[in-house]
Amino acid sequence: MPNRFEQYRRKSLVVLYLAARYYAAFTLLLYGFAKVMGAQFTVLDSQLAKPLGDVSGFWLTWYYFGYSAIYSSLVAWTQILGALLLCFRRTALIGALLLLPVLINILGIDIWVIQFPLSSSALRNALYVLFALVIILAFHAPDLYRFLNKRRDDLLLLSRNPRWLIAFPILAAFSMATYQAHEAYWLANTNNRAPSPIDGTWHVVATQPVMPQIPEWMYFEYNRAHMVVFRFSDGRTETHDFRADPTKRTLTISQTWLSPGSEILDSTWQRSGDTMYLNGQWDNTISVQLTLERKQMRIKDHR
Repeated sequence: MPNRFEQYRRKSLVVLYLAARYYAAFTLLLYGFAKVMGAQFTVLDSQLAKPLGDVSGFWLTWYYFGYSAIYSSLVAWTQILGALLLCFRRTALIGALLLLPVLINILGIDIWVIQFPLSSSALRNALYVLFALVIILAFHAPDLYRFLNKRRDDLLLLSRNPRWLIAFPILAAFSMATYQAHEAYWLANTNNRAPSPIDGTWHVVATQPVMPQIPEWMYFEYNRAHMVVFRFSDGRTETHDFRADPTKRTLTISQTWLSPGSEILDSTWQRSGDTMYLNGQWDNTISVQLTLERKQMRIKDHR
């Protein structure tokens, strides 16, 4: 009886292993060839006409992955190659290792970017395939353990490592993490940002006098220090430099970003909630009065 039970158990595990391999391969071949044939990563013209802030997570993802034909082909052929490797016993482990990060990435996008509900077939299919890959990897866990242990022993610098030597990798990891965290904080909060009281998106609703060189929109960028972007009614954009003094209530806009001066606008500003009034000289020659209204953006950084 024990022998029969053991045989039945082993056959059941083999069936489970084969089912996981061929289910994952069958599903991923569909998704891979769908990308090659143009059934995925295509964007509607009506979506391309929308402002970026109004685009849903789904279409944003579709546009991003389909923007480069080379990149989308690389994703597609990775899925196809990995699926074919799963079909053969000798290459199944390689296929599972190749596909695991792909599936984790897809699942993360489905949950946190596109925000599919659990009832979505796309999300459920990704979960099922990931579960199948985990089953395949579980069957090969002893092989992975032996391989990793062997490589660990082969990479020993000393035949006998004293216990105190463990302090070196700990110190190195802590030092590198601390330094790079400080650098990233500096980049985000000092290099990239210099918050001002007028940061945000402003619609120019009134000008006196009316001049074609005055834009319809002014974007005083919170996430790029001293950058202001002009958008005109015909869709043109220009990038310039701005300096806003919160004490003197002065605003200067210069021609070249990060090269302060007063080549475009030298003015004072007054703000009342989401309305701002600018009074000054345009091009150092024309007296102007501008009324701007602030548009609330979805980005959390905008204040």
